[in-house]
Amino acid sequence: MVASFRTFAIPLVGALFALAAPVPASAASPIAGTWVGDSFPDHVFTVEGREPPLTEEGAMLYRANLADRRSAQPQFDRTRWCAGPGMPRIMFIPTPFEIIVNERLVGFVYGWYRWHRAVDMSGKPADPLLPQTMGYPVGHWEGDTLVIVSNGLTSDTILDASGLPHSDDMVLEERLHVAPDGRLHDRFRIIDPEIYSAPWETEMTYSRTKGTRVEDDVCPDRIAAGGPAIMPASEGKP
Repeated sequence: MVASFRTFAIPLVGALFALAAPVPASAASPIAGTWVGDSFPDHVFTVEGREPPLTEEGAMLYRANLADRRSAQPQFDRTRWCAGPGMPRIMFIPTPFEIIVNERLVGFVYGWYRWHRAVDMSGKPADPLLPQTMGYPVGHWEGDTLVIVSNGLTSDTILDASGLPHSDDMVLEERLHVAPDGRLHDRFRIIDPEIYSAPWETEMTYSRTKGTRVEDDVCPDRIAAGGPAIMPASEGKP
C-alpha cells in the first residue's frame, strides 16, 4: 500500500490542481512547468550579500538554533523527523518542483515528501485561522510576473537550513518571472518586525527541466535507508 501511494501521490495532486478551474488560464503561462534550483543555499543572505537584519530577539533565537545545530540530536529543524520545511525554505531544497497554472489557482507540487501549496488567485484576501506550515498564499498577476503574498506561516518552521527564525506574524512576498535567458526568478521579501529590524529580500533562480518528472522523494524511506531527510545538494540536479 505504501509503495502504491508513493507512485500515485504526485499525479493525484496535479490532477486536483487541474480540476480546480473548468476554464484554464493561458496554457502558455511562462512560469508553468518543472523547475530545479540553480543553487541550494544552507544559509540565506540578502540580495546585497549581507546577513539578514535580526532584532535582538531574532538574534537570540538564531544563536540558539546555531548551537542546537552542533548538538548530537538537533531539534530546531523539524525536517529531521520529516515534518514540513515551510516557506520559503522548501524553495531552497534540492528537488525539482512543478508549477501548474489555471484561473483559480497556481499550484506548486514539490518532490520532497508530497508537499504542495495552492496559491489562491480569486482576488480575495487571506483569512488565516491558525498558523500553517505553508501559510495562506494569495496571488495576482502583474503582466507575466506572479506576485504571491503569504501569511499565517507557523513559527515552528525556519527560513533556511542554518536556522534563521521567523514569527507567526511574518509576511512573505514573492515575485516570480521568467527572465530572457529562460530561468525562473523568485524574489522573496521577508517582513517580520518581531524578528527582523527591517524588511529584507533574497532571490533564487531555477532552470527548466524538460522531460523531468517530479518524483516523490519520501522522507521516511530516505531515513530508513540511512540517508539524510533531505537529499544532499550534489544530488539535486537531474
